[in-house]
This record gives sequence, C-alpha cells and structure tokens, in this order.
Amino acid sequence: MASDYYGQYMGSFRNVITTTLEPFERAADLPIQLHHWYMQGVTDIALLESELLQVKTENLMLKVRLQRLDSTELELDRLQRLLGTTGRMTTQSLRVASVLYYSSSPISQYLTINKGSMDGVKTNQAIIDAYGVLGQVISLTPVSSRVLLITDPDHQLPVRVQRTGQRGILTGLGHDRLNLDFVPLSSRVEVGDILVTSGLGGVFPPGYPAAEVTSVIQNPGMSYLTIKAKPLSDINSSYEVLVLSNSRDNNER
Repeated sequence: MASDYYGQYMGSFRNVITTTLEPFERAADLPIQLHHWYMQGVTDIALLESELLQVKTENLMLKVRLQRLDSTELELDRLQRLLGTTGRMTTQSLRVASVLYYSSSPISQYLTINKGSMDGVKTNQAIIDAYGVLGQVISLTPVSSRVLLITDPDHQLPVRVQRTGQRGILTGLGHDRLNLDFVPLSSRVEVGDILVTSGLGGVFPPGYPAAEVTSVIQNPGMSYLTIKAKPLSDINSSYEVLVLSNSRDNNER
C-alpha cells in the first residue's frame, strides 16, 4: 500500500513538474524551430530565384529566335537568293551574359558584360538583346568584355532594308542616334523601314533587326540620301544579352 501511495504521489509530482517545465522547453526549442524555418525559407527563395533566372533566360532566347523567324517569314525567297540559308541559332553559337556597367558618356557609348575570355568570348563577337543588335565586343578580360554599342560614332554596321533589300552602312552618331550611309537617291527607303544585319564582313550574322528608319531626306546636289534611324535594341537598360558567334568562329569549328 505504501508503494502504491508513494507511486501515485510521485506520478502526480511528475505531472506537476512536466506541466511547469513545458513552457520553458518550448521556449528553449523555439530558436531551433526558427532556424529551421529560416533555412527552409532561404532554400525556397534560392530555388525560386534559380527557376526565375532560367525562365528569364529561356524567354530571352525565344525572343531572339522570333527575331530571326519574323525576318525569314517576310522575305524567305530573297534571303535564299541573296544570302543563302540563314542558319540556325544553337546553344553552341551563343552565350547568355549580364550587363555590369553602362557608359554615361553620350560620345563614347559602350557597356561591360560579365563574360570574358575564360568563358570563350572573343573580340568582334556580336551582342544582341531581346529586341535587336546592341554592338560588338572590342576588348576582353578573363571575366568580362567591353561592348562597343552600335550608336557609338566609331561603330559601323553593314545592314540592309528588310522590305527592299537595299544595303547600306549603319553608323553611330552618339546620343543613341544612327545614320544610314551610302544609300543612293534612287533607293526606295521609307520612314518605318526596319534595318537588319546583312551578314557582310562576317561579324554579325545576317537577319537580325538593328534599327528603324526615322527620317529620309533628299538633299539637292548630294549622291546619297540622308537617312536617320533609331536602334531597336534597349540600348540603355538591357540587363541580359546574348553573345553570338560570328561566321569565322563557326568556320573554326
């Protein structure tokens, strides 16, 4: 009977102690639970950021593919006649890069991307964004590249009018402006015409949109039209861009 009495007493005592200590045990366990919730949240955020980056990259590549598709659908017969096949863009012929820096000078216009010689980037490779041609690589470090924009006064880009096939040279004027040079007075060029890369020179693959004509002026006594244009690419705010292999790189393969 004594053992039953003391056993019952000790059981009640343990219940009281357990009830009293339970809040303290929960409080002691709270930092561990908070740490677990925090690490779970960090893991979820990292996974979401990774998935978002993949979606943005795929979206960029799809937009660039559409550039080529639109050009091909509009003038497939003439492309085949003048340029042959335009080829296919593959993951082996491009690299995705992020913009690190934009020049703030209206005279010298360039940007810096986070891919360099260690990533296989080479000088003269073309750079485009989701809307059109941005420029070309002019210098490298192991981990970055400087890109001269098509609006820089030192940049010249062989192009053709998408609607007619008329060829010319797109020259930068600074301040995000362009000039289409060496287009004869007899040429049919209109405001709103799209200028695409011609492929001449081997730096820029053919068929990529570069600019839109904004004005066409016939000056008396001049042999060529005075044609102004604006870039189609997001010159000042592109974040993700593509580095394209040029024809010489493809031949080396």
